[in-house]
Amino acid sequence: MSATGTRRGAHRSALRKALVLPVVAALAVPALATSAEANHQRTVGGNAAFRTMDYESVGRNERCNGSLPLSLGPVEVGKPRDFTISAKCGGEIRVEVHFRLTHQQGGFIRVTHGSVELYEGTSASTTDRDGVAAFGNEFLFPGQSTTKNVHVQNWNEGQPDDKADVTLTLRNP
Repeated sequence: MSATGTRRGAHRSALRKALVLPVVAALAVPALATSAEANHQRTVGGNAAFRTMDYESVGRNERCNGSLPLSLGPVEVGKPRDFTISAKCGGEIRVEVHFRLTHQQGGFIRVTHGSVELYEGTSASTTDRDGVAAFGNEFLFPGQSTTKNVHVQNWNEGQPDDKADVTLTLRNP
């Protein structure tokens, strides 16, 4: 009799597994799909701080300090977006920060093609680029932030007092 009872118990256990596991799996799939949909777009926050100096041959060099709050997006999964942030100083200096954000599956943000460019001329709208500095590849997990400190100066004309220090902070919410 115990042999018969064991077989029935084993049969019932297998039957329960066959019925219960697909139901649990079916309930888990919609939760994953909803999570993926929620992460389809991200807006990256942060701040860009500029400390700039414009060399003057007569009188004092002009110094400018400023900060810009950043809200960059939406950045969609698999669709890289390019961003440019700029600041001016002394009527003759313009600093531009360029970078690309790519949103990857799972909410990750990749920062590439980063550069800080210094333009110096007779006006801040000049196209005379006198210095450039690149910054590297960054990978931001959800909830993580990164800060890059980049120095650029007027290397083309040998004027080190035309310069900018940029602090770029990016946050992946």
